[in-house]
Amino acid sequence: MLILQGTLRAATTLGGGTNKKTAEIIPLRNVLQVETLDNRGLVKMDTITVPSLDGYTGKIGQVVNIPVRAWATGQPVNFVYEPAPAQGVAA
Repeated sequence: MLILQGTLRAATTLGGGTNKKTAEIIPLRNVLQVETLDNRGLVKMDTITVPSLDGYTGKIGQVVNIPVRAWATGQPVNFVYEPAPAQGVAA
């Protein structure tokens, strides 16, 4: 497991409602926006979907550690939330 460490800039719920063209229901999703620095020292913003905002909403502006796994599709590496394994359980 990797840890993404950065300054938490937003913790909110997005989505919800219905797509007007397709009538598809858009589910709600909890997201965090974390500010980090890239290898050049420039600011980068990562938006990560998390199962719950509990423990994050009061930390806006503070440095947070978020468990993630990395993935890439021929572009820069992206991150997705990865819950920590339960104690005593092999990953």
